[in-house]
Amino acid sequence: MRIPMNVRPLFYLQNCSPVALLSFCPKEKHPATGCTRFDLKKMAIVFILCTLLPLLCFSQRSKKRKGSTVFVSTAINYYPAIEPYSFFSSFTDEDDDLILTFLTANSGKFVIEEGQALLVMRENRSAFPSQLLGVGASVQVLKSNSLFHEVSLTKLSSSKSSYTVNFTTTDSVGAKSIFQLGYEQKASAFGFRYEVGKYFGDPKRANLRFGISGGIEPSFYFYKRTPFSSNEFPLRARIFTVEVSVVPMLSAKLSKRLAMDFKVIPNMLLGDFGSIEEQNPLLPLSQQAGERDYNLPEISMAFSLLLRYVIKEPKK
Repeated sequence: MRIPMNVRPLFYLQNCSPVALLSFCPKEKHPATGCTRFDLKKMAIVFILCTLLPLLCFSQRSKKRKGSTVFVSTAINYYPAIEPYSFFSSFTDEDDDLILTFLTANSGKFVIEEGQALLVMRENRSAFPSQLLGVGASVQVLKSNSLFHEVSLTKLSSSKSSYTVNFTTTDSVGAKSIFQLGYEQKASAFGFRYEVGKYFGDPKRANLRFGISGGIEPSFYFYKRTPFSSNEFPLRARIFTVEVSVVPMLSAKLSKRLAMDFKVIPNMLLGDFGSIEEQNPLLPLSQQAGERDYNLPEISMAFSLLLRYVIKEPKK
């Protein structure tokens, strides 16, 4: 399903799904869901409360020991490449050449016709740079009942690169002309994840425990491509995404103060906001905005390996 950047759904499901686009849904009924913006907001709030409140409330039940164990960690994170965006445009081109058309194959009578108008359809696909492997960090507060809260820095990158092609032409009198093609591009990304979850197993006896958590991860992406030639046009992107996930994990106790976690993170796209534009004044505004194909539900697999260290232990 291809959806323009300014009318993207959260999940473009039928039958009034509670997770539909809130920011861009009009006050009248949405054509795909049949819901109004007010209905969608209420259902989304109920969905979030029903998901998070049980864990948050249950996390306050255990008070066997005062305080909590606080871990800090460094992590190696893997995230898949960002999906490309497409730019569609169309224009009419006049062909002034004469066209000779044989009425029978390669022989016999023929007709000479003047050139005709051509309708040209163009699709330009652009994928800005993605950081597949990166270093992150997190802080985890673990309670005595093995419930935890965690805030993780998942994406932090900034890059700059350029691509240049220089042409030199020399005419018959020896005059030289220099032309330059290529572009300079800058890209950056920032993201974090908040999780609420629980480990299973006795923390004193088990050296390997299974855990599960629910997380929400907002991410910001910025991209700018500036061409060197006046025949090409700048490309700018400012994208904000929100993803949710149910994260299974394995935790290995290495020592009294050291542990290692491995997480599998199936991120499901909840919202995709912002814009990506090819700033071409020759095209109408509707053809300058990029579009993206969505295969709903939009799920991407990420992985994280964390080395945790205890910085605060509970009081006995």
